[in-house]
Amino acid sequence: MELSEAIEITRVRDAFMRKGPRPSQQGELCIFGHHLIFAPSGTETSKSGENPSEEFWILHRAIDRVLCEPVSKEYPSKGGLLALKCKNFLIIIFEVANLEHCKAAARSIEALSNLNGIVHDYPFFYQVPFNVLDDGWISFDVEQEFARLSLLTDAFRISRVNEHFSICPSYPTTVIVPKGIGDDYLRISATFREGGRFPVFCYYHNLTKSVIMRCGQPLIGPTNRRCREDEVIINSLLTISKGFIIDTRSKTVANAAKAKGGGTEPQGCYAQFRYVHCATPRIKEMHDALARMVEACNDGSVSTDKWLMRLSNSGWLQCISDCLNSAANVAQCVHCESNREVPVIVHGGEGTDTTLITTSLAQLILDSDARTIRGFESLIEREWITAGHPFRLRNAHGAFAAGLNTGQYESPVFLVFLDCVHQLLSQFPLTFEFTESFLIFLFEHAYASEFGSFLGNNEKEKFKNEVKKRTVSLWSYIHHPETLRQFINPLYDPRPKVLWPTVAPQSILIWERLFFRWQRDWAEIDGIRSSSEHWKLRERSLMSRAAVLRGVTIELSKEAANQNVNGVIGISQ
Repeated sequence: MELSEAIEITRVRDAFMRKGPRPSQQGELCIFGHHLIFAPSGTETSKSGENPSEEFWILHRAIDRVLCEPVSKEYPSKGGLLALKCKNFLIIIFEVANLEHCKAAARSIEALSNLNGIVHDYPFFYQVPFNVLDDGWISFDVEQEFARLSLLTDAFRISRVNEHFSICPSYPTTVIVPKGIGDDYLRISATFREGGRFPVFCYYHNLTKSVIMRCGQPLIGPTNRRCREDEVIINSLLTISKGFIIDTRSKTVANAAKAKGGGTEPQGCYAQFRYVHCATPRIKEMHDALARMVEACNDGSVSTDKWLMRLSNSGWLQCISDCLNSAANVAQCVHCESNREVPVIVHGGEGTDTTLITTSLAQLILDSDARTIRGFESLIEREWITAGHPFRLRNAHGAFAAGLNTGQYESPVFLVFLDCVHQLLSQFPLTFEFTESFLIFLFEHAYASEFGSFLGNNEKEKFKNEVKKRTVSLWSYIHHPETLRQFINPLYDPRPKVLWPTVAPQSILIWERLFFRWQRDWAEIDGIRSSSEHWKLRERSLMSRAAVLRGVTIELSKEAANQNVNGVIGISQ
């Protein structure tokens, strides 16, 4: 289908923006294949200094829900209201003079924002206006990861058992696996694991020589099926200590999965592993919690007590707390110095959602490199994009709508991860090289973007649609110097220590800049923050200068002392 076939009306005149990201103003709406454009007719300047006469562009993919109703039911001739609820929680309301034009625009936007597949998405048509200095498609790959791992241990190898995606459609073609395990064992293990997701390497903690692996749930089913090849793979990780199998499901959910063909590893076959349930929310729970959270944050009419109750009942902060707790448990198993060389296996059901939240957050807790901008990008690329998180299915809609075709699969899993990172950033503000604006930027691009990094559900879809040949990586844009400086934390003080977050209820904060982004005026807060950062940088500059002067003073003192000694010697002679 051509995009033009979905457009009933290309231009809507006499559109008045009642509510949106800028002051109310008159203009006209222009509907194109990928964008909705609001062109204001005024030339006045807002109090913030922004020129509201500039066009406002929004990707159709960024629109979550479209609503259309008459301004007055008794008098349809007064026109219609067009409400656009976006995936980044922005709500835009236009008043259109002609009701029929308003309905036609609503139908067009609804169709363009819900196209199936990715072949019509904007990244395939986007022409970059900047020079690509760093190709993000080759910046992070498994060969580089393995090269760094080889400097620490020789216990792993690279396997291309999944070439042509024949074993596991959600894995990349190249994975890191235990060294002593042949590809034939991996193929058999894939038949025993959900989605073919056999155990693969995630992270090696050099301090304790412990390793994190991830996989899908075992398909033991009601018949208690065994797979000796899988047992060999898991048990080959054991050296001097017992291991842990971390299940991101509650015990009840894991037992219920057995009746459907899934289940948990039988203790008798994995006797050297301790089984731990670290319950995290299911994807449906996350979806419903976000919807309630956004609804509460958009309702300013209730009293404080009722609002706090709605906040608690939303369950969103509990989702964040549970995921952080699960990751902290994994990190504790890995970092515990009393148990060295501890293998930790992490899985939930399919291994594409809460499993990835847990393993990626555990690495942020343990590894200071993951807290840099480039290290965090590598973490997302490795643990989310190439690990098979189904971005297209999960992010088809957001908090305001549920899709007709993918409704049961939609869930803000990646946003839960980003909110957890924001909690770490709030508790340890000096240990991350990036700011919260970087996290919000990633959140928006995960749902709608001109870049191809988050397109599709896995590497197989990317390969089939030639995403890496026909689109530009998001990391290429971020690595451009003009962009990169926007996300650097001026207070960054790199420290190699492990971060131990608190998950007490009073420590889990609302991500205000995300959930109240469009309701509040942030100019004053941004001014205070900018001033604080300026003086912090000034302090560092003065401290650096003082250190240099101290060094010069010490050198001059040594020279003076030597001259005095030489003078005394000369007199004595």
